[in-house]
Amino acid sequence: MFPKDPPGEWLGIPGVRAVSAEELSSIEGKLVLVVGDCQLAERWRVACLTEEEAEEFLREFRAFPSGR
Repeated sequence: MFPKDPPGEWLGIPGVRAVSAEELSSIEGKLVLVVGDCQLAERWRVACLTEEEAEEFLREFRAFPSGR
């Protein structure tokens, strides 16, 4: 979840739904990573990443072979 619109490189990744805060209606049953708003993440009791950490996560996610 991004405070505003997610960056384009996050869109269309199988298994990942990148959304803005406005689009997220419920977090129940979902793994949520908040990018760039750690106060919101703390209120929701979910993980927070800086934009730089999110970029690194995306690189690692894309490098991981699918189906494993």
